[in-house]
Amino acid sequence: AVPATLHPGSQDKYAPGNLILYRTSLALYRNLMDEGIFNEEEYCHIRTILNKKYGLSSDSIFAESA
Repeated sequence: AVPATLHPGSQDKYAPGNLILYRTSLALYRNLMDEGIFNEEEYCHIRTILNKKYGLSSDSIFAESA
């Protein structure tokens, strides 16, 4: 099954548009963590949620690792 969050018109979770959305989301949450809005443990949880949302496994070369 294709995740519902994939870029419109794309069936490939590794399509450039999907990876850009994923990395942009990570950057936003990383900046919020750096500003002290939440801690590193919460960021790790958010990263796991984003991996699932964008259809990436935690061991994917495209997924950010701990």
